[in-house]
Amino acid sequence: MSRLLRLLTLPAVALAAYALKGPPDPLRPSGPEDGVGPLTRRRYWVEVEGATRTPEAVAEHWRNHLPDHAPKWLAWFRGLDHPVPPVEKGDRLGIRMLLIRRGYVVVEHIDPLGFRVRTLRLHPDAGTSDFRVYPQEEPGRLVLQIESLLRTNSQFDRLAYIFGVHAAQRRNWELTLTSVAGYSGGRIVSRGHESLEMPQVAHSYTLPELPEAPVGLEPSSSAQT
Repeated sequence: MSRLLRLLTLPAVALAAYALKGPPDPLRPSGPEDGVGPLTRRRYWVEVEGATRTPEAVAEHWRNHLPDHAPKWLAWFRGLDHPVPPVEKGDRLGIRMLLIRRGYVVVEHIDPLGFRVRTLRLHPDAGTSDFRVYPQEEPGRLVLQIESLLRTNSQFDRLAYIFGVHAAQRRNWELTLTSVAGYSGGRIVSRGHESLEMPQVAHSYTLPELPEAPVGLEPSSSAQT
């Protein structure tokens, strides 16, 4: 191996070692301010007609059975604090992505039509993801949506996202939405996705009440950081 090649390889090895080792506070809640790269909002949705279950029943099952709806070869969810179901506010979930990369999230918000999770430090992304059921005027018609507001956790994760992880992430959420639509009892009539990068962008659904500190992080702890 030439000296130049060795010099070029060292940064990549260092980044990989850091990513595999993880941060010193792996279970601390994180947000976009902890990440690198552009702030990105990604939305995936399906429109369903003929649903036989109520929007509330679909949302509750989605939350409590997220490990069953997500394809395990792309995102294997498990309860970190206790076996799931159930999944309640404050519960932490571990994720094995592509059977290799680890990630952790905490359930930050629950309401009758959806739930939101926040990444913990040991996750490839930094931010929140919202899982939501939107009832439409016509009975049995629903829009199921997954929306993430994130930055990547590190330069290593950003490179991984650019060079292929984005396709796996998109496929994971598409298959998850297909599974939830199947549970609703209806059929998918349309689907779509979008990715938006802006200096200032927010979730399309605003929580009715924002916590003083992210769930899982005590106010006294946040004051020390």
